Amino acid sequence: MKKILLLALVLGVILSGLAFAADWTVQSVTGKVEREVSPNTWEAVGSSGTLSDSAVVRIGLNSTLVLKSGDQVKTIRGAKTADTIEKLIAADNASGVKLGGKVSASSAAVNARSTQSSSTASQRASEAVGDTEWLE
Repeated sequence: MKKILLLALVLGVILSGLAFAADWTVQSVTGKVEREVSPNTWEAVGSSGTLSDSAVVRIGLNSTLVLKSGDQVKTIRGAKTADTIEKLIAADNASGVKLGGKVSASSAAVNARSTQSSSTASQRASEAVGDTEWLE
């Protein structure tokens, strides 16, 4: 009787853990995105599949992975080393820069430098020609 009770308890803990693990539906993939299917074996992630929080993925340079779980949509961009979905999303949430954000205040001076005051190489070269005396 104790074995059955212990087995039921263990099974309940495992099933409750699976119920809280998020499954992410892949909405879109741009570039090179791969998941680890076994140690040192990688497979391309398709745009119609699911990934769990514990899935190990690596995202190539200039690549994007868009995931959806319930009403949450997460976009993971850029070159990322192999890591779990959960850690990549946590790292993305920790970054303070948001794309498309607006500047609310700035300490930069307006029109601090005029474009008229900066000289180009061709302007400097034409001025130098007039200053040079040529001996023939």
